[in-house]
Amino acid sequence: MRVRQCKQRAVGYLVILCGLLALSVAVAPIVSARSFRLGKLPDKGKNFGCGTCHVNPNGGGKRTSFGKDYGRIAIAAGEKYTEALGALDSDGDGSTNDQEFAAGTDPGDPQSKP
Repeated sequence: MRVRQCKQRAVGYLVILCGLLALSVAVAPIVSARSFRLGKLPDKGKNFGCGTCHVNPNGGGKRTSFGKDYGRIAIAAGEKYTEALGALDSDGDGSTNDQEFAAGTDPGDPQSKP
């Protein structure tokens, strides 16, 4: 009888552990930083870091116009900086995102122009 209770407890703990793991996998994309995306950018994030996509330069929260376009295009393309994203003028300053990265200016800030 005691062995059966131990097995039942072990199965119960395993079910709880699996549930917590599934929950952490589901919640992690919402709450964790995504600094790996910096490596996907033409400048590898060296000029503006997380501020390339986020209003807060530390990352998280509200996104810049480039960050919104990145989310719409690059994430949908499998986390790739695409030609379509490079050809956009995300901040509306008259220069494409590719031109901004080449010049070292911020593609999400209309005041930052090549």
